[in-house]
Amino acid sequence: METLNADTNQLTALIRLVEDPDPNIFGHVKQRLIELGQEIVPSLEQTLSSRSGQFAFDDTGHGDRIQQVIKEIHFNQVKNDLQAWRESTTRDLLKGSLIISKFEFPEVKEQDIELELDKIKQKVWLEINEENTAFEIVKIFNHVIFDLCGFESSKSNFYSEENSYINTVLTSKKGNPLSLSIVYSVIAQKLQIPIYGVNLPNHFVLGFVDEFQTLKMLGLTDDRNILFYINPFSKGRIFDHNEIENYLRSLNLPLQKNYFEPCSNTEILKRMLTNLTVAYNKKGETEKVNGIKELQLILES
Repeated sequence: METLNADTNQLTALIRLVEDPDPNIFGHVKQRLIELGQEIVPSLEQTLSSRSGQFAFDDTGHGDRIQQVIKEIHFNQVKNDLQAWRESTTRDLLKGSLIISKFEFPEVKEQDIELELDKIKQKVWLEINEENTAFEIVKIFNHVIFDLCGFESSKSNFYSEENSYINTVLTSKKGNPLSLSIVYSVIAQKLQIPIYGVNLPNHFVLGFVDEFQTLKMLGLTDDRNILFYINPFSKGRIFDHNEIENYLRSLNLPLQKNYFEPCSNTEILKRMLTNLTVAYNKKGETEKVNGIKELQLILES
């Protein structure tokens, strides 16, 4: 108990020192608070709440300084979590997407997002049976996700950052090609259906993987292992590799193998961060652009 009281007293003293006018003292205090990490955020928020109505609090900028400390603690946590994700063996797509969501929404809870996705998964599961073909399965997915749940492409506000964060996409039911594909493929993988992201230039789609290599056995394909492709931005429209070839030719790009195959979850997160860089640049939010660049460096290392 004495240790707990000592820690509490130390934290209280540090929080009080945040309003010290000497920038050197504040610099040291700020660094120490950041080192203490996520566990002290409730205490900092309580201080903000309890003193927000006091004139001296606003006049000294104490509140702004505490908010700055909280922001940096949250950002450090995002960086640490993303580093751990990159070093993990699974690199789970949903977990990675949630880590990036916490850059803008530190309070987002993984269990809340899981619950929303599980509701959609349950609706799909109730419609599917073992006799369904791959095409029939996708038709069911499209009916549930786009007709019953109301997900749609966000065309009027395409570059908004809200189209990239999975929590806001689940709330608004609107997203860009990448975020809609993430929702679609995460639900598919929860049901052990092999639908994965395909990272095209200027676009993102999904591929239904030919797990049993039936096309290859029939001599109907080369070394590509995709039955067909799905475009969630067009309500799950199904198309074949010829359309990808035509698309690449229209952009004067080579028909590289990686444009036809599933990409890694790391590549998906990299693309998400690129989309966020564009979104924040358009709004002139330089600080957030710089933060996203730090996250990009973690995935590049």
